Amino acid sequence: MMLDSKIKMIISSSIFLLSASHALIDAACAFSIFFLLKQDGIVKENFFILVVIYNILAFGLEVPLGMIADKFKISVKFAALGCITVAIAIFFTDFTALATVFLAGIGNALFHVGGGIVALNLKPKKATVPGIFVAPGALGLLMGTIIGKEMSFTFWPFVVLLIAAAILIMLIKKPEINYNQDIKNKTNYAELVVILILLSVAIRSLVGLALIYPWKQDINLLIIFTLFVFLGKALGGIIGDRFGWMRVSVISLLISAPLLTLGSSSVLCRMIGIFLFNMTMPITLTAISNLLPGRAGLSFGLTTLALLVGALITFTPLKNF
Repeated sequence: MMLDSKIKMIISSSIFLLSASHALIDAACAFSIFFLLKQDGIVKENFFILVVIYNILAFGLEVPLGMIADKFKISVKFAALGCITVAIAIFFTDFTALATVFLAGIGNALFHVGGGIVALNLKPKKATVPGIFVAPGALGLLMGTIIGKEMSFTFWPFVVLLIAAAILIMLIKKPEINYNQDIKNKTNYAELVVILILLSVAIRSLVGLALIYPWKQDINLLIIFTLFVFLGKALGGIIGDRFGWMRVSVISLLISAPLLTLGSSSVLCRMIGIFLFNMTMPITLTAISNLLPGRAGLSFGLTTLALLVGALITFTPLKNF
């Protein structure tokens, strides 16, 4: 009993640290990017390009970085290095926009891969912990965006907190991570299943970004909207583990579809719809990880790559189909 309590305490403290660090990382990256708008010579057109570059780096690099982390078993080091890299990026906001974007994007990718591997292995084959890990990112993104637009804010608190997070991450007890890539229990159609899951992730990203929310210009509604995204991701894994992934995913998507598309005039309908829509996120992430044993880093990277593909489609005429 005492051993079980100790294990639960270690898992809980690790989840809290990684989740809080996730919010901090995304807040710091958003802050550093939006702070660039205050720099001389940064016009909206150039800023848009910088945002695209950042997202390509932050989401696109996670596949190769995930493969490296899996191969050399350096998940915790990657998470800590991500914090340090983002802290360095913030220093460059007063000097060069391109260096800021590159360092922020790389640091974000490093942290997500490293932290994601740990989260996927704290309670193997369960979606609860990955959901709790990914959820705070939405809160951090909102916070960093708001702070980045405030000229009076200094970057020192972010730097200090990021360095502290890196130190604490290096001190956490790393879970037993299975790097055995034995696929004897894999189904004959595992590759097809992975592709279909990634396709659903890309579609979810496309739909989520293509939908127009005029009321999001209201800061109070935007905060509530972000809270619903956070709760959807955080509770999705918990509810999925309790009642079954397939059942929860199908029901949540079937109900969310009309709420998001037909309930455009109702803020409450859109809020509930976005909550249900995001419940599938930790489930799809964990499902891919289970189908690719020993490659949690690659699994995490594939889901973020699918998100990137869906997001980039919104900049093309394909979003209208």
